[in-house]
Order: sequence, then structure tokens, then C-alpha cells
Amino acid sequence: MNNNGPNNSNANIKLSNCLLDNINQLKAKFTNCPDVIWKNVYLDNNKEGCFIYVEGLVNDNLIQRDFISPIISMKYGDLLDLKKIQNIPTSSVFLTYDFDELLQNIMSGITIFIVDGINYAICCESKKSEKREISEPQTEKNVKGPHEGFIEDLNVNMSILRKIIRNNNLKFKTLKLGTTTNQTTAIAYIEGIANPQMIDTLYNKLSTINYDGLLAIGYIQQFITDFKKSPFPQYQATERPDRTTAALLEGRLVILLDMTPVVLILPVNFFAFLTAFDDYSTHWIFGSFLGGLRFLALIIAILLPALYIAIISFHYYMVPLSLLVSLAESRSRVFLPPILEALVMEITIEFIREAAVRLPTYIGTSVGIVGGIVIGQAAVQAGIVSDLLIIIVAVTAIASFVEPTYDMGLAIRFIRFIIMIFSSIFGIIGIIIGVSLIIANLIVLESLGQPYFQPIIPLKVKDLKDTIVRFPLNLLRRRPETSKPVDKKRGKDDAEG
Repeated sequence: MNNNGPNNSNANIKLSNCLLDNINQLKAKFTNCPDVIWKNVYLDNNKEGCFIYVEGLVNDNLIQRDFISPIISMKYGDLLDLKKIQNIPTSSVFLTYDFDELLQNIMSGITIFIVDGINYAICCESKKSEKREISEPQTEKNVKGPHEGFIEDLNVNMSILRKIIRNNNLKFKTLKLGTTTNQTTAIAYIEGIANPQMIDTLYNKLSTINYDGLLAIGYIQQFITDFKKSPFPQYQATERPDRTTAALLEGRLVILLDMTPVVLILPVNFFAFLTAFDDYSTHWIFGSFLGGLRFLALIIAILLPALYIAIISFHYYMVPLSLLVSLAESRSRVFLPPILEALVMEITIEFIREAAVRLPTYIGTSVGIVGGIVIGQAAVQAGIVSDLLIIIVAVTAIASFVEPTYDMGLAIRFIRFIIMIFSSIFGIIGIIIGVSLIIANLIVLESLGQPYFQPIIPLKVKDLKDTIVRFPLNLLRRRPETSKPVDKKRGKDDAEG
């Protein structure tokens, strides 16, 4: 057990031979814990024992049948014989000698039995927890791939991966995180493909996390990210087992955290955030077409409002005369400068987007559609914004939804405002400066020590076959260099990709 709690006064304290001493120490720790159940029993020779567990965390029927009843029927001397203890008809019986470990076991849903005259506790794991049904993730839909996602139970998530990867080389390296919550975290990888140095590096990074509780995978992401000031996500979060499996087969590592359905894939590059699983389950021409659309949507979502501001404020001579007349008529009714005009509409769209997420589905959809139409029409009639800006904002919002990953979508939304401010000050030059800073940031970023913008910089020609344009699967025989895999070839074929 990994115990990093702030109060480890009981660390390395062993259990006593005296039952009363052990119970007094435990009750001192479980003050005002009415859900902790204490069941006192007497064995032969009037030896007193006590079963302790947390109500609601254990399966009462299984514990009574497979643990409590067999122990009560045993003689006191049998409890001193480890072989006879192992014959208890349940597969998860073990001994604990340490007091602090005993506390953690009880709070983890393990039933323990302590008896007078014995300095160890007999523990039985028969946890009971309510689990959500496996369903498709709401934020990562696909058409031709599997329609199942991870849930909040770590063991179920590991079993899902086991069901897909039927190979004993799939490994899970576990550790405890959260000084108060004591959550189990697992690093998933495929032995023989994943790079051992990366596994050790990631394990060391996770081991340094010192926080009371990790309520979501995003907590871990923030702690282990090397470039914390960059808006770009350096690790990929997903709820999809198929995307996770594809990452494992490429030699990447996956972090799973108990009590969250989202896992973290690393290392990744920038182009991994522009791909969806459907790209690989359809013809390579269509996959490349969709990849190109997403890249175009990325450019539109970042630059389109900024281009509007720059052209209206500084470079109106770039607009064709026929369009300039109608644009001038529309702008003549607007009293706000272009930057404020654009900021008002973009911030309003962000309000509607957040409101739609927080409200129930059937209300959120109505708010998003009706709110956008009504507010846009009213803003034009009130002279706050021009007709053209309404179109630009709508196209920008749609383009931002094309990105398949939520974290990258957030980064794009944030960067868009920065570029808008640059363009309002310097015009087209401001946009060029902003784009240059973005590219410079992408070049210096790393994901678990690997260049973030590869295979462009540094140039990896063979990996270019699986970026925006995707080649046929029979030409993708080599695993990408991003993960530094031990086994670089896919399958048993000797063909070079």
C-alpha cells in the first residue's frame, strides 16, 4: 500500500495481540462513522473476535456466506495455521499486520477479522459498488466503430481493454494517488511494444504527485504536464476504448484513474487531436478528406473573426467593390468598432455554448438554437453587429465543433480571442505575428519528452503518412516514432511501410 497521507502517525505500527487494544485504536479513528459495522463473535475457548467493515461498500450476502460463516465454524487453533486460512472458500483472503494498512483496507471496502491473541488481521475483499452501465461516450460519437465507453470503475475499464487485447503482454502498473482519497491509478501498456524508459519516466512523474484527491483525470494531466503555460493539450483524454486500444498498439501509454471514465493517452503529437476513429474504419480517401476538413475547420475557427476585424479596420481595400458597398451599408448602422462588435458576438456564443452544456439535454438544445437565432437577429436590428459578422460567427462556431477532442477545442476557442486582439491592433501583421507565436509554441512543446509537432518538426517522412492525409492501412506498417516503440513494425509481415 502506498500511504502518503498528511497524518501518518500510525505508519509502521503493528497490530497488538490484545483485541481490546486494537479495537480501541480503530474506534478512535472511526469516531462519528456510523456506517462502520462492528460484529463481535466468540470462538472456542471463549476467544473473542470482531468483524469490521463499511456498510454499503461490501456485499453482505457474500461476506456472510464466504467469510463470516467459515471463520465462525473454525477452531481458534485453525486461525494460527496459514494453510487453513487459505482454505476459506473465497479467492481474496490475505493477512495484514500493519495498523495503517488495516485502516486503508477497511475504507477500501474490505472486511477484516481480528481476534484476541493474534497480531494480524484476516482480510477478505468482497466489494460492492453501484456501477453505471457501459454506454457510448456523449462527447465522442462515431459511425462505424464500437459504441461503448469506459465507466467510473477501474477494474471494469481494465477488463474492457483485456476483452479487446487478448494478449498477456497487456500490463497494468498500479500505484496509489491522493493523500486523502487513496485512489488507484494504473499505467496500461503492451510489453514488447511500449518503451520501458517512457514507462519509468511516467511512473516517476505520477509518484511525485502530492495532492489530497484526484477527482478527474484532468488533475493528473495538470500535474504531469511539462509546459504548463501553453494552451495546447499535451496529453490526449478520451472515453473510447477503441481509441485507447489503437494508442496502446502504437506503443503509447495510457493512464487510468479509479472513479473516472476518462483515460489519458501519452505521448501524443498535435495531429493526434485532429483524427477520429472513423478515419481508420473507412476508405483511406474518405479518411484523408475528413482529416483535411478538420484542418481547414481548425484554421477557420482560429482566424476567421480576426480576418474580419483586420479587413474592416485596416485593409478594407482588399474587399471587392461590389461586396464593399453592401458591407459599408451594413456597417453604417453599427456604432461599435469591429473588435468590440466581434467580441460581443463571440462572448455571447460562448455563453450560449456553456448554458447548453449545463442545462438538461432537451432544454439545452432549445436554448442553443433559439438563443442563437433570436440574439443574432436582435443584435443586427439594434445596430450592435453587422449581418456579415453574424455569418462569420456562425461559421466559426460550427468549425470549432468539428474538432473531435474537447481539450483541443478549448485551446482553439482561447487562441481565437488572442488572435482577434492582435488583429485589432496590427491588422494582418497582427494575425501573422499571432500565427507565428502559435507555430513557435507548437515547435518547442513536448509530450512526455517527445516533440509535439513531429512529424513536421522534426521531420519524420515515414510518419507523414498518418497525419492530415492518411495512407492505406497496408502502407502503415510502421508504428509512429512519437512513442519510440520497441517493436517498430505492425504484425508479422516484413513489408516496409
